[in-house]
This record gives sequence, C-alpha cells and structure tokens, in this order.
Amino acid sequence: MLKTVSSIALAATCFIAYPVRADELQVKELNRGPTGFFVFDPELVRVKPGDTIDFIASDKGHDVHSVNGMIPNGAQPIDGKTNQDTKVPFSQPGVYVITCKVHTPMGMMCVVLVGDPVNIDKIDPSALPPKAKAKVQTLLNQIKKEK
Repeated sequence: MLKTVSSIALAATCFIAYPVRADELQVKELNRGPTGFFVFDPELVRVKPGDTIDFIASDKGHDVHSVNGMIPNGAQPIDGKTNQDTKVPFSQPGVYVITCKVHTPMGMMCVVLVGDPVNIDKIDPSALPPKAKAKVQTLLNQIKKEK
C-alpha cells in the first residue's frame, strides 16, 4: 500500500513539474497561481499545429496579447479583451510569447510552443520590463534544454 501511495505521489509530482501537453487546453489568467502573483497557469504550453488554447479569465483584470516581434512569421497576432475568455487556434509552428498587457511589468507572461521552436533564436525579450524579461528567458531556456 505504501509503495502504491509513494508511486502515485511521485507520478503527480512529475506531472506538475512538466509543462502541459494537450489537443485542447485551458490556460488560466490568475491573480495568484502556483508560481506566484499575476500569472498564467500553466506558463509554458506545448501544442501541435491546429490545436486551440482557451485562455480563461479566471480572475478579473486580465487580458491576452501576443508580444510584437515574438511570434512566428505569418502567425496571426493575439488581441484578447480584458475580463473575457479568449480562444486562440495555433496553426503556425514556433514560439509565441503571450502577455497580459496590464500586468507585463509584474511578469505576467506565457510561452506557447507550437510544434518545433523554429523561431526561438529570433525571440529577444531584452526590451521587456525586468520581471517579464526574466520570466520569458526562463521559459525559453526550458525549451532550449529540450532541443
């Protein structure tokens, strides 16, 4: 029995430690989440081309936008409304950097990887506010380690 409980706990820990993979996925916009205040949950998402992510306005005061120059060439920019859920189909492979415009200075960032990270070397977070820059760099480094 103890071995089974330990195995389940280990499996749960491993699942939580890795970014989410799914055909249909929800990403929550939160005032407080598992990684701190003003976060997307999860912050790093992997999907296949053609998958859709539903960004859920779980807490009030958030929106969803792609960051200029930080999406694949030919991809449609994301421009969600404040306090509204935003369904986004992702068809163009590559890395998408997503933000809540109001909370960008607080580091409210999300990275979506669609298929292969074909544009990862073109993503330059240096112009972002310090907390946002640090968050994006951390998420990009996770992707680069897996390449």
